[in-house]
Amino acid sequence: MKNCDCRLCDFWGGERRAGGHPVDVHWDQPERLKVRRGLIPEGDETAFERIMGTSDIFPINFLSRGMNAAKAVCKVQLYRGGQIPAGAGSGFLVAPNLLLTNNHVVRSRNMAGMAKVIFDYAITDDFSLGHTKVFTVTEDVFFTSPGDELDYSFVSIEPSNNESAQLSDFGFLKLMAQSGKAVKGEPVSIIHHPNGGLKSLSLRNSRILTTQGDFITYTSDTEPGSSGAPVLNDQWLPVALHHRSVPHASIRNRWVANRGIRISSILSHLQLHATKGNTDALRIVGLLNL
Repeated sequence: MKNCDCRLCDFWGGERRAGGHPVDVHWDQPERLKVRRGLIPEGDETAFERIMGTSDIFPINFLSRGMNAAKAVCKVQLYRGGQIPAGAGSGFLVAPNLLLTNNHVVRSRNMAGMAKVIFDYAITDDFSLGHTKVFTVTEDVFFTSPGDELDYSFVSIEPSNNESAQLSDFGFLKLMAQSGKAVKGEPVSIIHHPNGGLKSLSLRNSRILTTQGDFITYTSDTEPGSSGAPVLNDQWLPVALHHRSVPHASIRNRWVANRGIRISSILSHLQLHATKGNTDALRIVGLLNL
């Protein structure tokens, strides 16, 4: 049987179906499919057919809902002493004045206090650069998981900037603690700032490869600077926090997938520390209405 030289096959290995792709790449466990079906809005009658990969027909509000989701995504600009730029990542609002990104983007409360977030850093319909809105990251709320664990950070953002722009204008992406928001084989999209550049979209031309443990893997394209972006299902719900690529097991400088931390795992970790009395974790749990 012909083997396929693609990331799906690199990742899975083993038995292939006709055409070279791995057996069972489009299906997940029945119990996860049942949960996933239950999370689809009643009026979105074709959604589960899309998950099975049998239809590319979408209601037109898929685009407007995606644009609303994109408002909450921003570039995270990092600085060191003297306001010297020191790299950038992505992040997204998850509650009023609360941002989620990676620990390896914002590692400490002090680092957060020197960072800024930039919204509307994107080109408009006439291909000009829109008017960006810059907000300061504050040290008021900060909670993180080390980069070698779940690699996430919650940080607080000022509610308005020195130009009187309101952070509330950008809304937020609601985080759901329930597992099952995405299943193996389902398309996902990522809204991000690759290479610290303009806001971009990796739209559905990908599949979830695995949903094991605290992580999911997928074939969406990313670049340095995409770290901290939301991985979204077709209902524009965050299913994971993008944070890194997955290297090939034996071939140097070759990658087989990208990986995100499951939102359910992040919230479970956060709630665990809230029950232990961590002040910042308790405040964040309240802001997220968990």
